[in-house]
Amino acid sequence: MKQSSAEFLPAVMKALQDKLAGWERPVVTDYELAVLMSSQLASLEVQPSQALYERGVDSLGSFGLISPSKDFKPGTVYHLFGRGKPKAMEVACAVDPFAYVSHLSAMEYHGLTDRFSKILYLTTPLDGEWRELAKGRMEKELGEQLEAFRGAKLPLLRRQTFERVEGVRVELMRRSSRGAFKIIKSPAIRVAMVGRAFLDMVREPDNCGGMQHVVDTYREFGARYLPLITEEVERHGNAVEKVRAGYLLDEVCHLQSPVIDGWVRHAQRGGSRMLDPRGEYVPDYSEKWMLSINVASLVPGGSEGAL
Repeated sequence: MKQSSAEFLPAVMKALQDKLAGWERPVVTDYELAVLMSSQLASLEVQPSQALYERGVDSLGSFGLISPSKDFKPGTVYHLFGRGKPKAMEVACAVDPFAYVSHLSAMEYHGLTDRFSKILYLTTPLDGEWRELAKGRMEKELGEQLEAFRGAKLPLLRRQTFERVEGVRVELMRRSSRGAFKIIKSPAIRVAMVGRAFLDMVREPDNCGGMQHVVDTYREFGARYLPLITEEVERHGNAVEKVRAGYLLDEVCHLQSPVIDGWVRHAQRGGSRMLDPRGEYVPDYSEKWMLSINVASLVPGGSEGAL
C-alpha cells in the first residue's frame, strides 16, 4: 500500500536533521536541502515535489534548525542551528562551490601579508563555465534522480549574487583561468596556492595591496617560495607577467634560476610595458627586462616601501 506524505515525512525529516547535524559547512543552500530531501524520498520510492520540499523547509525552520541568511536572496541560503558565527570566506565558499579565496585574501591566509583586508577577494569561473560545472555536479550528485528533480521544479544549483557576507564586502572576480587552489577542511574553504598568489600579484597588483606591497612581498618571501613561484608563472603566466615576475625575482630579490633566465626572451624593446600595469609610464626602465619601473621605491633616489 502506497504511503501518504503524513506517514513518510517524519522519517524524511529525521534523516534530514541527522544529515544537518553533521554538516561540515556553516550554511546550507536551498539546492543542497533539496538534494538531501530527494535522496531520502528516493529511498522510500516517493517522487519529490515542490510542495514536499516547502513543507520540509518550513518544518526545519519551525524547529529552529535552520534560519535564512540575510546576505542572500530569501529562501536560498540558511544558517544552521548551534553554529558559531562563521568567517565570511567559509560562507562564500559554501555558497559558491566553484569559487576560491584569492589575491590579498589568499596572501593573508598564507601569511604573505600583515594587512587585514576589509574586502574578501574571491575568484570564480565565468558564467558559461560556471553553468557547465553546475550541470556536471548536479548529474553526479543526483544521478538517476535528476530528471524527477527537475520535473518537480526543485531548486537547482545556480550562482548566488552577493556583495557582502557576514559584514565583509566581497570582491567576486570572474576569470576564465582560475588557477590552482587547495581545499582546506578547517575552516572549510578553498584558497589559491602560494604560487598562484604570487602570479596574481604581478597580474592584478591592485587586488593584492598595490604594486608597492607586491614589491615588498616578493622581497620578503621570494627566496622562500622561489620554486613555487617560477613553476606557476612558467605554466600560467603570459609574456608580460613573466617579465614582471622575472624583474622582481632577478633585480629586486637577486635570485637566480634557469627558469627566470628563460623569461628574458619575453623582454620587448620599444614597448610600453610597465611594472605597475595601473601606473603611469616613466622613463626609468630595466635594460635587461625592457620594463618601465614605475614604482617610486625602485627608482634611484625614490623612497623605500616599508617591509
